[in-house]
Amino acid sequence: MSDPFFDPADSILINKAQNDFDRAKRAADWQFAIGALTGKNYHLVDYNEVRSRLSDTCNLPIIQKEIPIQSIIGSVSRNLDFTRTFLPKISQDKERWVKVKMANESLEGVPPIDVYQIGDVYFVLDGHHRVSVMKSYGAEFITANVRVINRNVPLSPTDSPDEIIVKVERDAFLKRTKIDQLLPDENLELKNPGEYIELLEHITVHRYFIGLDFQRDILADEAVLHWYENVYLPVVKIVRERNMLRGFPDKTETELYLWIENHKTELTKEFGDQLRTAAVAWNIQEQYDIRKTNLLKRLWKNIYIWLTPDMSDWGVRTGDWRKEFIQNDPSPFIRRMMIAVADLETDKDYLRSAIQFSKKYGAWVGIVHVVKRSTMLNSEWMDKYGAEIESMLAAEEVHGKFFPLYGNLTKILSERAFWSDLSLFKLKYRPRLKTINLADNGWNSIIMRIPGPICVIPEIIETEIRHVILAFTQSPKAREAMCFADVLSKNTGCKISVVISGKDEIRRKSAHEEVKKYFLQQNVEANYFILDGEPETAILQTAEKTIADLIIMGGYTRSLIQRIFHRSTIDKIIAVTKKPVIICK
Repeated sequence: MSDPFFDPADSILINKAQNDFDRAKRAADWQFAIGALTGKNYHLVDYNEVRSRLSDTCNLPIIQKEIPIQSIIGSVSRNLDFTRTFLPKISQDKERWVKVKMANESLEGVPPIDVYQIGDVYFVLDGHHRVSVMKSYGAEFITANVRVINRNVPLSPTDSPDEIIVKVERDAFLKRTKIDQLLPDENLELKNPGEYIELLEHITVHRYFIGLDFQRDILADEAVLHWYENVYLPVVKIVRERNMLRGFPDKTETELYLWIENHKTELTKEFGDQLRTAAVAWNIQEQYDIRKTNLLKRLWKNIYIWLTPDMSDWGVRTGDWRKEFIQNDPSPFIRRMMIAVADLETDKDYLRSAIQFSKKYGAWVGIVHVVKRSTMLNSEWMDKYGAEIESMLAAEEVHGKFFPLYGNLTKILSERAFWSDLSLFKLKYRPRLKTINLADNGWNSIIMRIPGPICVIPEIIETEIRHVILAFTQSPKAREAMCFADVLSKNTGCKISVVISGKDEIRRKSAHEEVKKYFLQQNVEANYFILDGEPETAILQTAEKTIADLIIMGGYTRSLIQRIFHRSTIDKIIAVTKKPVIICK
C-alpha cells in the first residue's frame, strides 16, 4: 500500500542531495590525492592546537552576524572530517549531510552555526555540515553565533595550517619576551610550528643559568637582552660571516641559529663537551649547504686534497682553523683536546702525560682508541681500560671521556680531531726517509685529513711548557705556527726561540724581519737564531741547545703526491727527535 502523504518531489530532492554529496566527496578525494603528491595540507586547522598556543584570550558576549564562509578555516572537534574547503571526507556523513541540505531548502531553514573567532578567521564549534552545504551552493556568507577569543593575532583566511600555528606562537612569544619592544630593529623570524616555543625555551633556560651564575633572581627583560647579546648574536655573527643564507635559501637567520644550537646538542652527545659553535656551523655547511652537496664538487674536493697541501678532509684551508674557530670564539684557545691512543697497555705513560698537559689549559679531553674488531668494544678487557682511564682523569681532575670506537682509523681520527683545538698522537712509527712509502703507516693520510693543529709525541709531553722552538719560513702554515706560538706564550709564559734557516740569505732576512715585527706588535719577547744550514739540522740543534720542551712548525708545503718523492722537513725532524712537535695547518 502506498503512502498517501508521500510527495514524489521529496524523492527527487533527496536524490539530488545525495548526488551533490557524492560529487563533494569525490572532490574531497581528489583534493587529498593532489595534496599527497604536492605536500599541501588540505585539512581544517585544529582549533585546540591554535587555542593552546594563545598567550591571552578575551571573554566577550556572543554576537550573531553574517561571516564570510572563506574565513572559516578550522574546527573545534572535526578537523579531520572535512577538507579546508569543507568538502566532506567521510562516507558515513552522507545521511546527515543530505538531511541538512533538505532542511536548508525547507521553509524552516537551519539555525546559525556556532564559531570561535581568532584574528580574522573562524573555527566551527557546531554546524560543520551546514557550512559544507552552503559551500555547495556557492554561498559567500553564513549566519553564525560568534564568540571572540582573540582579535589581535594577525591570522588570515589564506594562511596555511602551519602559518596559522606559527603566527599564534609568534604572538605568544612576543608577549612573553617583549623582544619587539626591547629590540625593535630585530626580527627573529621563524617559519615552522614549534620553533617559537623552542626559542622561548632557550631564553628560559638561559635565564635559569645566569641566575645561578649571578646568584640572584634575573628579571625577564634582563634575561632576554643577556641571551640576545651573549648567546644569539655570537651564533648569528658566524651565520653572517660564513654567508650561510646563500647555502640555505629556505632558512632565516633565527632558524639557522636554532639548527646550529640543536645540532651542537646532538653532537655533544657523540663527541663530548666544549664544542665550538663555529665548528658546528662549518659541519652543517659541509653536509647540507646546497653549494657544497653537489656530487661533482665533492669529487673535485677529494681530488684536490691530493693535489694541494692546503686543504683538509673537511674542506678547511690553511688559516681557516684559527680564523674561524678561535677568533670567532672568545673562550680559551685550547678548549678541547683529542688524545689518540693506539695501544692502551704500552701507551700509559704517554696518555698520563697528555692528560696532565691538558689540565694546564683546563681543556676538555676526548681519549680515542680505535679497535680492530667490533667485538672488542664490549669486552671485559675494554671495560678494564675504560675504568683505568676514568681513574686517570679523575685523579688529575680533568673533564673528559674515553671513546673506544670501531671503524676506519683515518676517518675516525679525522672526524674526532675536527672537533678539537689540538690533537695529540703518540708517534708509533717514525718516517722512513730512505724509502718511498705513501702512507708511512697511515701518518701522511692522517695529517693530511685533520684540519687543526697536531701534536706528535715521540715519548711523553711535559706538563709545563717553559721554552718552545718556532720554525719560521714565511709560508702560510709557518705563519699559523707563529700565531700558535704567540698565543701559547701568552697563556703559559713560555719563552720562544725562533729558528730561521736555509741557504737563501735574502729570504732569511725577510723572514726575520716579518716574525720580529709580528712579535713586537704582540708584545711578545723572542730570541732569534738565523742559520744557513739545512732547516731540520738548525731546528734540532737549536732545540737541544736551548733545552726546549716543544717544537712548533708549519705543516706540509707539498701535496701528498709530491711527498712521495720529496721528504719534508717535518718528516726529517719526526724521524729523529724525542721532543713533541706541534704541526700547524
